[in-house]
Amino acid sequence: RAPARAAPRGAAGPVAVIEQVVALIGRARAALPAEGRLLGVGIGAPGPLDPATGMVYSPPNMPGWHSVPLRAMVAEASGLPVELGNDANAAALGEWHFGGGRGCRDLVYVTVSTGIGGGVISDGRLLLGRMGAGAELGFMILDHEQGTVWEDLASGTALARAAAAAMPGHPTSQLHQLATPATVSGADVAAAAAAGDALARMLLEREARLLGLGFASILHVFSPEMLVVGGGVVLNNPDLLVQARAIAYAHVKVDLYRAVPIVPTTLGEAAGILGAAALLLTRTGQ
Repeated sequence: RAPARAAPRGAAGPVAVIEQVVALIGRARAALPAEGRLLGVGIGAPGPLDPATGMVYSPPNMPGWHSVPLRAMVAEASGLPVELGNDANAAALGEWHFGGGRGCRDLVYVTVSTGIGGGVISDGRLLLGRMGAGAELGFMILDHEQGTVWEDLASGTALARAAAAAMPGHPTSQLHQLATPATVSGADVAAAAAAGDALARMLLEREARLLGLGFASILHVFSPEMLVVGGGVVLNNPDLLVQARAIAYAHVKVDLYRAVPIVPTTLGEAAGILGAAALLLTRTGQ
């Protein structure tokens, strides 16, 4: 059966999201065969959040989400068991259980989209840290002068911000045919680069360098068997990962890290969905 999907409405606030989730649960119930049953609900949500308490704490891209008991709200509205995890952690679980990371004891998943998130499987276990707030890889500081974190330099939002700042100085760039500085997106940069635009290519080269430096740091800290990368910024720009991988290997300090595959997710957007299901099944003993 085709999966039930709906555009996320996190920015609309918790109540709107609960309504959306309950509607999707209703559609899932209606699609069940006669002998089927729903085991529960697995949720991968933007952090920071605490999977032990089911609380979501002020995600940067979701205004109005301060100390929201998301797990309890969904459980009450649906009447089903609910498990909540960080969305990047869920994607890491999905890749580990169902994707290219099957069989790995140590795996790192990085998603590069609106922000940058990460999930770490260490010695066969999901690394959570205190209050489930570990492995926030996007918050690694890459700029020692300004203290700027990786997410603010290399996410899709950061790429769009860099394009907006550069466009006025490049009036002949094809980016002006696609957007204004106020509306330009990472997808616009990718489209212009594919058409041969010099500014867009320069922006993607910078993006690749910033991603590669972050990847090198991850290899040093976690020494995984595999580094899996997802998110629209990378999946929509295949050459970007090739360049970022080369940058990472050029900046590691020990040869053994160059043997670590840095690969795109094999599951695409489904990684987080499958991982949320795995989260539920694991914690309920199914």
